[in-house]
Amino acid sequence: MLSRRWRPMSAASDQGVGHAGARVPADQGLTSLGLLMQLAGGLFTVLCALLMFAAVLTLRNEGDHLATWGFVLLAASIVRSVHHRAAGTELLYGRRRVPLAGESMTQTVGAASIAGIRRYIVVAIAHTLLLVLVSKFIMETPTTLVLAGGAALLVWPAVLIIVLAAPRFRRFHRALPVSEDRGFEGASILMTVLGAAGICVSATMLFTFLQLPNVVLQQGPIVLVVLGTAMLLVRSVIHVQAGVAGLGDISIDRAVERANRYANFGVLSAFAAGATMLLFIVAISLDFSGLALVIAACWGLMAWPLIIRRFFSDRQFDDVMAGDQSPVLQRAPDTGLTALGWLLVAHAAMSMSVVIFDVGSGHLNEGLLAKALALGGTIGTRSAWWNTGLLVLQAWAGCELIRGSSVSRIVATFYAVIGGAVSVYLSYPMISMLRHHAMEALQPSTIVLIMPLASALVLPVATLILVNRKIAPTARARFRSTKT
Repeated sequence: MLSRRWRPMSAASDQGVGHAGARVPADQGLTSLGLLMQLAGGLFTVLCALLMFAAVLTLRNEGDHLATWGFVLLAASIVRSVHHRAAGTELLYGRRRVPLAGESMTQTVGAASIAGIRRYIVVAIAHTLLLVLVSKFIMETPTTLVLAGGAALLVWPAVLIIVLAAPRFRRFHRALPVSEDRGFEGASILMTVLGAAGICVSATMLFTFLQLPNVVLQQGPIVLVVLGTAMLLVRSVIHVQAGVAGLGDISIDRAVERANRYANFGVLSAFAAGATMLLFIVAISLDFSGLALVIAACWGLMAWPLIIRRFFSDRQFDDVMAGDQSPVLQRAPDTGLTALGWLLVAHAAMSMSVVIFDVGSGHLNEGLLAKALALGGTIGTRSAWWNTGLLVLQAWAGCELIRGSSVSRIVATFYAVIGGAVSVYLSYPMISMLRHHAMEALQPSTIVLIMPLASALVLPVATLILVNRKIAPTARARFRSTKT
């Protein structure tokens, strides 16, 4: 039987490592960026597909030419989202090509590289240009709103252009090296933070629902909502357990096992949540839009578990096939903190996109659309400058962690303390509303606001804990034969 465990490294062996003195892994944390881009691309694809379905219903019922152009823009958005996800996939597994004569399918996968990100940037710019032109000259949208939307859509491509222009990333044009620990600890950090956000969201929703009067709680549809929320809470707890297991665990096998357990439960819970939503919709009124929402929810809930399952299984399979000749793995010099840095930068970029669009579209400050935009992380009723300052500080901390600078932990700690205090200040109106108006929590616009509330509070706390946690001694990992 093959068992894989961490082994302490001697001082002599540690000196032989090529990255001695470095603060970043061999892949500069791009493995974690690949995971995040896969997740974001998949979720944006689901969202655009759902909106496209709504556009199709509008075309069928009204036949408005504006709805036709909206359908075209949503189709272009799906193309952009697919390239977004494909860029992340290429960072992790390489890109498939058409097999030549005599080649097997396993020989058609190229080395992982950042070429997919360059393609995504081109597609993103073309998509933004198309949206600006159609919105301005066909839909006759106000210029301010068009410019705000275009600028918002270009934030993330601009971040990728700036960051990847650094010399440390330009050398990965042809191939991307594998990090010392194959990216396991970075992936574990992402699982821990995202799982903690899930716990915050589901626990807040469950607590809010339980504040409803008993007469309301005894209604069939409400019971289904409560049960579904409780199941998502259990899923998030398993998510965090799997992530924590990979943070310096002495057994990589156990970390992989828990990650696969989460992935299995995540897929099953996605179908269960979909079934719960379907029963809820049937109890109210069954229509095509409700069915589309159920499918989108299942698709979105399955995205991350499937990404994690493939990531851990792919890397474990490679080492199992290599047997005793598998490369010796050791703990990455950044202990996974570059993954946290990419998460902070990505979240700051998405949130800044929302701030830009929100400021440029002042007439949309009321209603469900404005609250849906808060998914990016802009919350509260305070001035937009509070959010802007917080996001700049968050991006700075993320960049320092990605660079692995000598002050990265200090800057990250500073962001965690200040960011946490500012987030509580910005979130207080929302917290008060959830405490005293539980019935309003059943409204979709209120439920949407819980998500940025969770991310705004979880990120600073998670950053404070992760950058200041006690690190176990450097270790190596290998497969070794043991008797059963």
